[in-house]
Amino acid sequence: MRITEESMKQQNSAAPNPESQPQRTEREKLHAMNRKDQIWYIWAYYKFHILGALLAVVVLICTAQTLYRSSFQTVLHVIYLNSRSEAQIDFTPLEQDFAAYLELGRKETITAEESFISFGSESTEFSYAAMAKISAMTAAQSLDVLIGDTASTAHYASMNGFLDLETALSGQELALIRDRLYYAKDENGQDFACAIDLSGTAFADASHLAQDKPLLGILVNSKHTDTARALISYIFAR
Repeated sequence: MRITEESMKQQNSAAPNPESQPQRTEREKLHAMNRKDQIWYIWAYYKFHILGALLAVVVLICTAQTLYRSSFQTVLHVIYLNSRSEAQIDFTPLEQDFAAYLELGRKETITAEESFISFGSESTEFSYAAMAKISAMTAAQSLDVLIGDTASTAHYASMNGFLDLETALSGQELALIRDRLYYAKDENGQDFACAIDLSGTAFADASHLAQDKPLLGILVNSKHTDTARALISYIFAR
């Protein structure tokens, strides 16, 4: 057969044109694949869309949680220091029982945490980190009460970290705890009533406190001294 320009045109016109073929939709493509190929295809072609959607969902969730948490008000923040009990400290007497005693609203909370601090040659990096955290919280006025042992109480008393309870408490409140006042030296070497001994109280027993003496002190720049004083009444007036 002689190949001529005319015959080439006829042959080309007879061949199927890919552009004239109907294009399959994404659904049709996926429908023609098995499950494994479908997963590979979706990830290969849409992974950035998927990752972008997931990131957007995470951002929305985090933003919603932050806004929700910001709607809560902390009415008391307490740190328990250096409790040596084999049983873990139970925060229920403070965070739930005392909260019920105060009849707090749904978005009013009491926060408690536990920490350990050693001093002098026994100090560790963990101790320095814990002290830095307490210092930062005190400066930010976000810490109200320390319930510590004699060493930690003396340490913060020497820095004028506690209120003088003989002047901070009312006469009625002092009558409840007069024989339990604990004295330590301030930065000038003067004794002052910096804490209250909780030894043998139902609150200390229920909380599993095991310091040499569980001593409650109110931070000097606490924004919730009324709530801290209410805690003292709750512990001793019931």
